[in-house]
Amino acid sequence: MKRRTLLAAVGSGTVVSTGCLGSSDEIAADDPRDDADAPRAEAADGNPDTTCGAEETYETCGRLLISYGSFPSPVQCEIDAALEADGYTATGRFLLEDAMDAEHAYVRRDDATYEPSVSESDETDERTLSLVERERLTRRRVHELRVENATDDRRTIAITVDRAADGETVVDETLALDAGERETVAVSDVLGRYECTVSDDRGREETIDSRLGEYFQFDGLVVGDEFSLLESTADVAPCFWES
Repeated sequence: MKRRTLLAAVGSGTVVSTGCLGSSDEIAADDPRDDADAPRAEAADGNPDTTCGAEETYETCGRLLISYGSFPSPVQCEIDAALEADGYTATGRFLLEDAMDAEHAYVRRDDATYEPSVSESDETDERTLSLVERERLTRRRVHELRVENATDDRRTIAITVDRAADGETVVDETLALDAGERETVAVSDVLGRYECTVSDDRGREETIDSRLGEYFQFDGLVVGDEFSLLESTADVAPCFWES
């Protein structure tokens, strides 16, 4: 077995699209939302006395991982209150819900990653912002790997993809592709390092290491004279509210 850690050129700031293979859904920021008229959170009884800048408004940042230090101070105030009091209870909409995609993104603070969640009371108009520490981070959608037969012959290709963190096999597929044919394989939505083992009906076998992140991914596997894993990267775009 041959092992290679990287088989394709990685483009900085742009997506590698060799062979018309796809790009990341994480690269472009979400469209900004105008929530200027939405009610803002005010502290309820029994919670910190601060209202965390209830009059502020922010456009939504589309990034998946956002550092605590990059948030405006009123949003940092909400994060602090939620962590210190094991949940920040208030009325109205939280600033954090505007500043980030609270349903699909994470907050990074002090080498820990937190998933925000908002719960609503069945009896009052109070809402509670909580931040739960997570080690297993997921993207918005399951990542797909495009497999292309770049030869002039029909090929049978066996693909196994294992996640390094827990050893789980996320792909175990055998594809029969005609010359020039492509097929898409669902991989995973979990961020981390992956090991891809590929073999074909010509007796070749290689293991390729790569990773799946917010702005880095393996897009395609090209079967030619050798196995080539196409990877792409992009610059991290600033959030709208970052100075």
